[in-house]
Amino acid sequence: MRIDAQSEEEAPVNLMPLLDMVFLLLIFFLVATTFAQEERELSIQLPGTALSQPLSAPPRQVIINILSDGTAKVSGTVYAYDALETMLGNVARDEPNREILIRCDEQAFHKYFAEVAKICRRAGIGELKVGYILQTPKPVRVQ
Repeated sequence: MRIDAQSEEEAPVNLMPLLDMVFLLLIFFLVATTFAQEERELSIQLPGTALSQPLSAPPRQVIINILSDGTAKVSGTVYAYDALETMLGNVARDEPNREILIRCDEQAFHKYFAEVAKICRRAGIGELKVGYILQTPKPVRVQ
């Protein structure tokens, strides 16, 4: 019986569908990352902490940025504190489970953060999240 030598060779693996999928995923993540960063003020310097997990913003958050001078911004719009309370009251009434993230510049006084947190409570927001940057701890010298 004669055995054909060509039948023993395996067909080459086609990697083109895999490469197409990888490039499509890459494009999707690049676009999704751009949308997630849209509401974040890049000029705010967040305070650091060493003992927590990094924060990622889900798309259904209201992000309140507090600048170093106490100015409150939401989606690039500056709000006075009374207008911010009205807007947050509408959010709490329409979508009670919507998350609120407060990002406060590290150079801002604590009273600005406390005032915005108080406004959120008065508006009926049940839970607040605080933005920060994860940093490695520095050793403390004991004298």
